[in-house]
Amino acid sequence: MAQRLLSKVLLALGFACLQATATAATVKYMVLEEVEPFQIVTRGNPMYGGLVTEVVSRIFRDSPHQLQAVVAPSPRLNAMRSKGRLGNWLSYGAKQWLQPGWQLSKEPVYTWHHVLLVPRQSEFQYHRVNDLFGHSLILMHGYDYPGLDGFLRSRHPHGRIIDQRALSQEGALRMLRAGRGVGYIDTNLRVRYNLRQQGLSPAGFRFYDLSAVIPNIELHLMYSKLMPQAVKELIDRRLAEMRQSSELAAIAKRYQ
Repeated sequence: MAQRLLSKVLLALGFACLQATATAATVKYMVLEEVEPFQIVTRGNPMYGGLVTEVVSRIFRDSPHQLQAVVAPSPRLNAMRSKGRLGNWLSYGAKQWLQPGWQLSKEPVYTWHHVLLVPRQSEFQYHRVNDLFGHSLILMHGYDYPGLDGFLRSRHPHGRIIDQRALSQEGALRMLRAGRGVGYIDTNLRVRYNLRQQGLSPAGFRFYDLSAVIPNIELHLMYSKLMPQAVKELIDRRLAEMRQSSELAAIAKRYQ
């Protein structure tokens, strides 16, 4: 009798293991180079940190699914994704970036807004978008600025807005301090993170909110629509839990 009961228990455990193995998925986490503080990579550790990477790590912690980081520049990762070489890929993005076959998490990870950073000793004052005409602004090379891009192409009695493009966030701050533009435009989170990385105090600058010009963007986790349903449900459930417990806000605060 005892032997028969033991056999049933072992059989049930074996079935449970097979079931767990069958539902486990391998998820390819796309890690872009030079997008700090959303993803921070060190030599030999693609999951070192960053707002998005921390959130992803916590979502998959103690889950049956295997997370594999794939690190490359954005063009290469996008090419791999379009050729179907990433399978169950996971990244981050916004509704405005969606393409056929892509899906967003129900809960946003973070809401970013753009600011105009101006040295405190500067005489330049910003009140409305007209104040930008006739001046040079420092922007990031390869970035789009919805809402602002139209003004960059506009003519105005005070002159055009001249955009000076920086190749890196560190370079943008150097250009600003060298007087190459009256201000530097980027997301508030990224600006504050890079000031801290370069040992510069935020007190030495003025931050002008540009939400009236560049719409705020809700940043979600983004993944293939072919991602297993169990993984989608895990992402949505744990993101909701992290928002409810204020864990998402605590993670974001560490990078400001």
